[in-house]
Amino acid sequence: MKRANVSLRFYVLIYVLISQALILNTMAAGGTVLNKKWILKRHPKGKFNAKRDAELVDEPIDLGLVPDDTIVVEVMALSVDAFIRTMLDDTSNVAHGSSGKGKSIPALGYGKVIKGNSKFKEGSFVQGMLRAGKYSKVDTSDPANGLMNKSMGGWLEPNASLGVLGISGIAAYIGIFVSPSRKPQKGETVVVSAAAGAVGCIAAQMAKLCGARVVGIAGGKKKNKFLLEELKLDAAVDYKCESTTKSLGEQLDEACPHGIDFFFDNVGGDILDEVLQRINLYSRLVICGAASHYDSGKINNKHSIKGPSHYVALAEKSSTLSGFNMLHYTESFMKAIVYLLWHYSRGNITCPEHIEDGIESFGNSLEKLFGGGHCGRLIVNVASG
Repeated sequence: MKRANVSLRFYVLIYVLISQALILNTMAAGGTVLNKKWILKRHPKGKFNAKRDAELVDEPIDLGLVPDDTIVVEVMALSVDAFIRTMLDDTSNVAHGSSGKGKSIPALGYGKVIKGNSKFKEGSFVQGMLRAGKYSKVDTSDPANGLMNKSMGGWLEPNASLGVLGISGIAAYIGIFVSPSRKPQKGETVVVSAAAGAVGCIAAQMAKLCGARVVGIAGGKKKNKFLLEELKLDAAVDYKCESTTKSLGEQLDEACPHGIDFFFDNVGGDILDEVLQRINLYSRLVICGAASHYDSGKINNKHSIKGPSHYVALAEKSSTLSGFNMLHYTESFMKAIVYLLWHYSRGNITCPEHIEDGIESFGNSLEKLFGGGHCGRLIVNVASG
């Protein structure tokens, strides 16, 4: 009986090895892989609803018919970012582009090349703008995809390129050090909105490294606890007022008794207005994003967005309000990476991850991004599905 069991296991092993070899050989010669991908079913009206607005569909990809300027990537992980929502509206988005109905939903990520070309070889790892699916077809001639080789070895965590050493870290660096007229100074009061988010949490840590007193704004008890206990910020403001009976303005007065010198804004709306009423002389306000508008469907219809009511405070306080698009600061990317790598390696800057498993979870993850409940970078681990 033992000999029979050993023989059975031997033949099963041989079968598995032969099957894998045949699959790899088929891919090399052409062949077809079955993709599961998220497509935009309809342009969202207001808040994004995965069941209503998107659909997970099957797509066979014939590797032999892939054009020379296109590669096929087996996706390993995807980052769920706020800008994705702006690309789903029915009006064009100049900053981020747009995704039409029936088209694959874009997302930053990384994976392994299974069908390569002269730029990216089969078996190599790449990162950049992929598509929300198990596999992604990427046009390597389009610079907007930002495709580059990715190292999967060494001491760096693979997901670091989606967080601290990726778009989040670089955006935070530009907003703290490059875009404003003057970076945060020692002893100044810095306020960061969406401070528990992927960009905000890094920006807040950078401001602390400058020697500033840092106040984070986030929604709910869990996030405010995270800001105080894990990021070690000096104060936290709960804009949802779950942990206090005080209004947003009252909390800011308490957290910033001497006013606000520097504001890193990821939200806009009412929060920006409240901050404007509390700025000091020569303060700097930097607009990184406007998350309060993204999931409303208004961000691409500028006439429907109300500007800050208290903007005149900028003149009264001789202060500046500036915005930035990180793609306009590519000359600063290398400095940003060096700075981030230095502080990340020493544990001075971290970005926690909230992981969802399987490509099936991408739609709900995009909903969750605007519903709160997570801290740091929201990532879909496609390879686990």
